[in-house]
Amino acid sequence: VDARTLLDALAASPKDAQARYGHRQANGPAYFIVKGEGVVTSVDTRSRGGLALVDVAPFDRRPDLSIQIGPVLRGASLRDATGIVRFTDFVNQLQFADVGNELNDRVLKTVLAPLDKTALKGRLVAFAGTLAAESKAEPPLRELAPVKLVVGERR
Repeated sequence: VDARTLLDALAASPKDAQARYGHRQANGPAYFIVKGEGVVTSVDTRSRGGLALVDVAPFDRRPDLSIQIGPVLRGASLRDATGIVRFTDFVNQLQFADVGNELNDRVLKTVLAPLDKTALKGRLVAFAGTLAAESKAEPPLRELAPVKLVVGERR
């Protein structure tokens, strides 16, 4: 789903947005596969779970989304967002966790390793990835795990 479409849907009705655009396993959070474009308003690398905060159109210089830029990725949204990988497919929770860790490692190596984090602020970025959204959080779309992150021109 387009990031702006999801933001607007979450603002109107989180329950409807989750049902229409999300995927949920059992009693866990609703996960989303999201794409879009925006301008990086700031970069926070104070922790190893670095974030790029992104303002999605219409541009108001306030972040609507944060994208994980590492060097550590948190969570397992890459594993859980599609619904293809299910806990019941594994012998134990360690094997299930290993799948999430491997997907995160692949993103770190292929998507984020070539990224110049110091040059992100003020740049237009195109992104696609997964996350669990919370309508009352700031920003509402937090910690997107990117599978695509293309850095464009300065805005």
